[in-house]
Amino acid sequence: MGKCKRRSISKAKNQSFRIQFTRHEAVNTVVREVDRNPASTYARELISLFGLSAEELSESGVSYEVLRSLDSVLNG
Repeated sequence: MGKCKRRSISKAKNQSFRIQFTRHEAVNTVVREVDRNPASTYARELISLFGLSAEELSESGVSYEVLRSLDSVLNG
């Protein structure tokens, strides 16, 4: 491993704060992204990462048509 990569890894381990992203924040972010752009790659990645369900998203206000367009991500 190179010196630069080793320094980057040790710097990340020793940071004084950690970024935490809760499930609730993920759902809100997905809803915001999908409202802006139904084909949002970022929203699809968050759905996959957190394993969000169609029920969670529909309760948060995502329309049926958008849920159907995300069917491959939600079922995959």
